Parts: sequence; C-alpha cells; structure tokens
Amino acid sequence: MNWTIHWLTTAFDGLVAFLPNLIAGIVILILGYIVALILRRVTRALAHRLGFDRLTERLGVASATEPHKGSRVLGSAVFAIVMLVAIMQASRAWNLGFVALGIAAFIAYVPHIIAAVVVFGAALYVGNFVRDRLFRRQAENGGEIEQIRMLPSLVRGAILAVGAFMALRELQIAPEIVNAAFVLTLGAMAVASAIAFGFGGRDIAARIMQSWYDRRRVSGVVREPVVHPSTL
Repeated sequence: MNWTIHWLTTAFDGLVAFLPNLIAGIVILILGYIVALILRRVTRALAHRLGFDRLTERLGVASATEPHKGSRVLGSAVFAIVMLVAIMQASRAWNLGFVALGIAAFIAYVPHIIAAVVVFGAALYVGNFVRDRLFRRQAENGGEIEQIRMLPSLVRGAILAVGAFMALRELQIAPEIVNAAFVLTLGAMAVASAIAFGFGGRDIAARIMQSWYDRRRVSGVVREPVVHPSTL
C-alpha cells in the first residue's frame, strides 16, 4: 500500500513538473500554426502578383485550367516548413530530443532541396526557350518536319539532362555515381547526335560537294580525266 501511494505521488509530481513544458509546447504549436497560416496566405498572394503562376505555366509545370497552382504549392511549402519549425521547438520543450534532432536535420537539408528545384527550373526554362527558338527558326527556313522536331527536342533534352544532374549533385545523392552517370550520358548523347546528323546530313553534304566540284570545274581548276585507248 505504501509503495502504491509512493508511485502515485511520484507520478503526480512528475506530471505537475512537466505541466509547464506541456503548456509551453502547446502554445508553441498554436502560435506556429497561426504564423504558418498567415505566411501561407501572404506567400500565395505575393507569388501570384510577382508572376510565379505564369512562370510555372510557361515551364509546363502547371496547366491553364489551374491558374493558381504554382502559388498554392509554394504557400503550402512555406506552411509546412513553419510547422516543422514549430514542432521542433515544441519537441524541445517536451524534452523529446531525438524528434527535435531529426526535424532539425531535415530543415538543414531544405536549402539543398530549394537549390535543386531552382537549378532544374532554370534548366527547364532555358531548354524550353532554346527549343522554341530553334523550332521557330527552322520553320521559317522551311526545313523538313523530322529535322524541325528532332534538333530542338535533342537540344532541350541535353539541357534538361545537365540540369537534372546538377540538381542531383545539389541534393548530395551519391555524388560519385551521379558524376559517372553524367559523363556516360553526355558521351552517349554526343555519339547519338553524331550518328543522327551523319546519316541525316548525307544528302546535304553530297549536294555541297557536288556544287563545289561544279564550280571548280567551270573555272578550269578541275579537269575531267582523259582515258587513253592504250589503257582499254
């Protein structure tokens, strides 16, 4: 009986001692939630006014049927980060050190994720821009349909490949494997491009050489070979 009373007294004393930390953690979560809601709304409005939705639509990430998708995703990301910070602080108040350390490690990794997204987004923007310019120029020059489609898509794919590997390096995902894969991919694309342009440009090269030969022959620099009867 005395042991039971001692156990209950110890538990009650521990609960009373932990009560301020519990209240502090709950207050931190409530304040963090309010701040996260405010920042999410501000981020959505500011991103929409700065043209973030138009940028995502131009990159092909968002469609015209969802005009505010980019700003909504960005606002939700800000809300999640703020809530993670609030949960980390609440965990420290509740003496949950392992939870706080895990969340802190993830938050420290967030800048790498943001940098990777920015790098790949820039590659996507440049790739789309170069593809559209090449497509427009080839269409104006009256190129063949297969060549008009092949070259811009190939250049865009090369730019996206470089951007993807740079994003993976920023994410620090197996740097040695990423570097080796990057070199192999660039080599394969270079060989494929050389083969494709080699087979596709045979007729053009033949016409250029024939035109050069005809001009040289008319000017008298190149003479037709003379066949002697004795050689027959």
